[in-house]
This record gives sequence, structure tokens and C-alpha cells, in this order.
Amino acid sequence: MIQSKRGILKGLKKTPKGESTYDSLLERDYMFELENMGGVVSWTKDHGIRIPYKIFGIISRHYLPDFLVTYADGSKEIHETKGAGFLAWVSTHAKRHAGDAWCRQRGMVYRFIENSKGALFAKNNSLSQLEGSSSFKQKKQVGSFEDL
Repeated sequence: MIQSKRGILKGLKKTPKGESTYDSLLERDYMFELENMGGVVSWTKDHGIRIPYKIFGIISRHYLPDFLVTYADGSKEIHETKGAGFLAWVSTHAKRHAGDAWCRQRGMVYRFIENSKGALFAKNNSLSQLEGSSSFKQKKQVGSFEDL
């Protein structure tokens, strides 16, 4: 079973509360990317968006995408991060397709950020690329943007 490191990152400038929880090291690292990404005005994990999807076309579920990102031009995007260990999962494929359709219906962009070869961010990668796996021990971490 794949486990993630969870924690809270503080000292953030582009998120409303100045801090945000993360559910994996990939999410934490992507928060740094968003903080430093040109054109990004704000981002949040506390957006309340629930996207419906179906597994095998019959089992109904909802998922909460990782990030809602707002740019200087007013456009908004959904960014979903996934580590290599999750890329082959049926639910990951279903969520990605549902997220993309949900965003297209609203004139938004859906970005799928994978970590198959290290931190390859700001790239809409293919689910067919599966290299390596990752497993992390469960541990609550609290950190600061300035500490890293």
C-alpha cells in the first residue's frame, strides 16, 4: 500500500490563509512551484470543488482535485498531482478524464502533474508513462516555506 507524508506548509504568499495542508511530498513540492510560478495570482486546496466520476463506467464517486489556480488574466485551472505509484490505477484514469471534461465544460484547463522521474512539474504528462514507484511512511509534518 502506498502511504503519503502529510503536513502543513506555512509562510505561503499566494494562498488565502498563508498556509496549506498537503497530502504528499509531491503536493508539498508543487506548492513551492505554484508560489514561484509567474502569472499565478493565487492558488488553493480549499476550493470546495467535487468532480463526479465513474470507475468501470458504473461505480459513482466524487473526488476533490488538488489545486484551484488563478492567473493574472483571471483564468482558472485545476491542477491534479499524482505520484508514480498511482499512475496505473483505474481510479486515477477515471478522475483524470472526468476532471478534464469538467474543466472543458467551464472553459477551464485541467493540468495533470505526475511524478514519474522526479519533480517534473508544469507539464501535462501522459498516464501511460509509469516509471518507478514510491511509498512513504505516514507522518504529520509542519514546515515553513522559509525553512526549505
